Amino acid sequence: MCTATYLPLSPTGFILTHSRDEKAIRPSALLPEGVQIGDFRVTFPRDPQGHGTWIAASTEMTVCLLNGGFVPHLPQPPYRHSRGLVPLHVFTYSSIQAFADAYDFAGVEPFTLLALESDRLTELRWTGRRLFIHDKDPKRPHIWSSVTLYTPEVIEKREAWFRNWQLSHPNPSVADIRAFHQFTGDGDRENALRMNRNNELFTVSLTSVVHRPDQTEMIYQDFVQQLVRQIPIHESAYATA
Repeated sequence: MCTATYLPLSPTGFILTHSRDEKAIRPSALLPEGVQIGDFRVTFPRDPQGHGTWIAASTEMTVCLLNGGFVPHLPQPPYRHSRGLVPLHVFTYSSIQAFADAYDFAGVEPFTLLALESDRLTELRWTGRRLFIHDKDPKRPHIWSSVTLYTPEVIEKREAWFRNWQLSHPNPSVADIRAFHQFTGDGDRENALRMNRNNELFTVSLTSVVHRPDQTEMIYQDFVQQLVRQIPIHESAYATA
């Protein structure tokens, strides 16, 4: 139940920003840390309940997750495991293509997965029955809103906000896009970018992965715990000179 934006940075960088919307009763996430997964050194905040995450990054690949595929679905538990584990499972494969070709999606709740590697931006949507893969243009900005939380009309409105924001921010900074995620709306708190539904469901954190040819970092802000962390993402422990 989230919102994600992607901004290209010249010549081969990007900013991926993810607003996490969650129920107030869910435990606060653990702060991001680097963990070795397969051949990758992966940095991510961890959900203590499902033990997964909604965004994870290495110097080679960045992955984030939104709930739902194309349309809202009726949950049908028990599931094989939390879909929050899927972003971490991606790093046990050499590439997002290898993951899509070999991963067993059966028994996992529907989700949308965004993956960035080199000059490729891939969108995977799992409906619970079928996987759809679509390559998005990495040279253009994009926005996604979770279909389980936002109606098609609200999603379209948010896309319009994003287009208008781009017109006034032709060369956006990290601070600019993070402000977009925090302050954009039309007075309707339930569907604003930083949303709040009766203090029962609201935006709990904001994470940006900033990737440049010479540096990758994660900026994590926990609104509940009132914490901000800026974490450099290091190369794999197995990287060769």
